[in-house]
Amino acid sequence: MRRDLLIDARKASGKTQEQVAELVGVDRTTVGKWERDESTPHPKQRPLYAEALGVTLSELAAMLSSIPHDTNEMPAWLNTYLGMEQSADRLWAHEPRCVHGLLQTPGYTAAIVSRVGVTGVSDTYVQQSVEQRRYRQSRVRDGSLTIDVIHPEPALHLQVGDAAVMAEQLTAMADCADLPNVTVRVTTYAAGQYEARRIGYFSLLAHPWGNPSVYLEGYGGGRQITDADEVAYFNTVYEQATHVALPPRESVGFIRDLANEWEARR
Repeated sequence: MRRDLLIDARKASGKTQEQVAELVGVDRTTVGKWERDESTPHPKQRPLYAEALGVTLSELAAMLSSIPHDTNEMPAWLNTYLGMEQSADRLWAHEPRCVHGLLQTPGYTAAIVSRVGVTGVSDTYVQQSVEQRRYRQSRVRDGSLTIDVIHPEPALHLQVGDAAVMAEQLTAMADCADLPNVTVRVTTYAAGQYEARRIGYFSLLAHPWGNPSVYLEGYGGGRQITDADEVAYFNTVYEQATHVALPPRESVGFIRDLANEWEARR
């Protein structure tokens, strides 16, 4: 488990749970819960926790993500995002590139990850990516993470894998939208240009603690936005996108129609 690295870091620093707890200003039992993945430190506690363990904040975020990965292949900015996602209880995402990771089937994930870069990636990396998405999706399946995703139509037409992979992915996506904590919307070609489409991919994350944040991703990696005014702007942009998108029920019907088209090509 990824959080085992918290224990390794603490031991490497030569500290006990009691000593780390004193430096962070919490009870020893709280540090134990962090190490057992039973709770997550508040953002205000993380600088002190990282200092106590002798690691950077980015390294700490990766340890808190509880997601297995090869640190030689997984970029630090992605580790940071995964840690943010794991502690969020609500997520809104505008995803114009492909099916959102939290809605991907294993076959779709394997097909799209295998095409990363210009020289390809290892089979190990592909398998790790599939397992990571399964882990992330477990919070959607158990209802602990509520998601609202908007997909522009081109993202759903992009062929990833063969017809069987596409039919399975779109059917699974429509089925997932039946969950009470999942909302999926589609902006069709008829929606034209709108601000979220101009911006591209972004997600809004809300946590039980602290203020919401925005995550942007593009060439060169991703970045987090916490400024209240900027976050408010992205909230407004997302709200506008919901008004130009098909309603959730119509969106699901649209996706099922696409799934049937791919099924006929198998």
